[in-house]
Amino acid sequence: MWEVVILECRASIDATSPIGRFDRRCYGQFIEHLGECIYGGIWVGEGSNIRNVRGYRLDVLEAIKQLNCPIVRWPGGNFASGYHWQYGIGPREQRPRLYDMTWGQDEPNTFGTDEFVDWCRLVGAEPWIVVNAGNGTPEEAARWVEYCNSSRNTYYAQLRRKYGHVEPYRVKIWGVGNELYGRWQIGFCIDGFECARRTVEFANEMRAVDPEIKLIAVGCEDPEWNIAMVKNAGEYFDYLSIHIYVGGDKPYRELIAYSLDIERRLRSIYELIQTVRRKYNIKREIKLAFDEWNVWYSEAKPPLLRQVTSIKDAVFTAGVLNSLHRLCNEVPIAAFAQTVNVIPLIVTSEDGRIVLTPQYFVFKLYGENVGDYVLPTFVDSQLYRSSELNCYIPFIDLSAIIKENGKILYLYVVNRHETEHAYIQTIFRGFKPSRAFMETIAGESVEDKNTLENPNAVRVEEGSVKIENGKVNLELKPHSVNVVKIQGEKTI
Repeated sequence: MWEVVILECRASIDATSPIGRFDRRCYGQFIEHLGECIYGGIWVGEGSNIRNVRGYRLDVLEAIKQLNCPIVRWPGGNFASGYHWQYGIGPREQRPRLYDMTWGQDEPNTFGTDEFVDWCRLVGAEPWIVVNAGNGTPEEAARWVEYCNSSRNTYYAQLRRKYGHVEPYRVKIWGVGNELYGRWQIGFCIDGFECARRTVEFANEMRAVDPEIKLIAVGCEDPEWNIAMVKNAGEYFDYLSIHIYVGGDKPYRELIAYSLDIERRLRSIYELIQTVRRKYNIKREIKLAFDEWNVWYSEAKPPLLRQVTSIKDAVFTAGVLNSLHRLCNEVPIAAFAQTVNVIPLIVTSEDGRIVLTPQYFVFKLYGENVGDYVLPTFVDSQLYRSSELNCYIPFIDLSAIIKENGKILYLYVVNRHETEHAYIQTIFRGFKPSRAFMETIAGESVEDKNTLENPNAVRVEEGSVKIENGKVNLELKPHSVNVVKIQGEKTI
């Protein structure tokens, strides 16, 4: 049994000196040709008995649209290292059905570049494409950029027009490969120097077609790899990719502590990059793209990698998003892995039903309440000790973002305690609150989850918030995720 803790604390928010500008792209999503993410999740085909729009599964499309998702990464993941984009364009009935060597599945190629961009437009997201830097070539990647972005009268731009897409797609964000440090990866690199050389080759040819694109290169948590990448290719890419998954089969307190460990690790990698840039006089600014992250349970096994997550995973997820708020200057772009069916936010069934997980509602709640500038915060929360991480973790995690006009301020507050309510008095510098409204994701237990049999066990509810003498007083349920929308005005 845990000790009884009375969670009463004060929080202070400074609206006079923002940390930095918030980039909504840190709420990005990731879809891959793996399991039933694309086929059965995103795409069912126009002839399916499941309701669809132009072949895109309608219930999933509408659910993702409600996330206000800013950007989506595709086609992988490991799948990208063996994917040849030319097979996924043109009349669908003429596209070849191929064997995917990465995941051991048949790939019908009925969902390709044109479908991805079209689907992104339907859900309101920016497309983000990862090119094949495994067994693909720089020329193949450059032709993909031409197909998507060129307005010239060259072959691949004309091919896009021939297939009914007159205007360029103007895809801005491109990843140069995926996890090329791993021996599981098709075409992996033996070290960071080899990957840097390959990155330069791809960057030169891709930017020759479109100099305006932004490139994400492969990074990892090995300092030597990242040093080699920045030293030898730092003038050729804009972001370094980092992937972190946390094993879910942990005690509750250990699992939720990892959001702060992720924050520490990302900050450390970013600081190393800047040190290497200074040492080798790399002029190009380089930030991080945290483009795969999630909790991963042992139940999620190939080929489908399905899991159904619970309240505890929502608490972890909100903690990561709060960390990304604080890292707004270092990590402006991220992608949750994955959106549908594969370690997912959304679980589908073949009979036309879907389940929205507690993690889904975290992204929905955060995506509906978006400001412009991240503010410094301080919370005098009680702590508990994580034995795995050998550090102390605050029960209360809070971040704050204010609208540019200064009239709306958002608080994102997590109560990590599994059994105790939390009472927080929030004071402000440079902001006078007038009205406040709070929405909450919680449950009876940290194990509460939504299932096909009980799809509404966890949902967003109204929370308890009051304003007294210029202070905002919050009552937080145990193991809860909370977003507070405060109307007011700046005073300085």
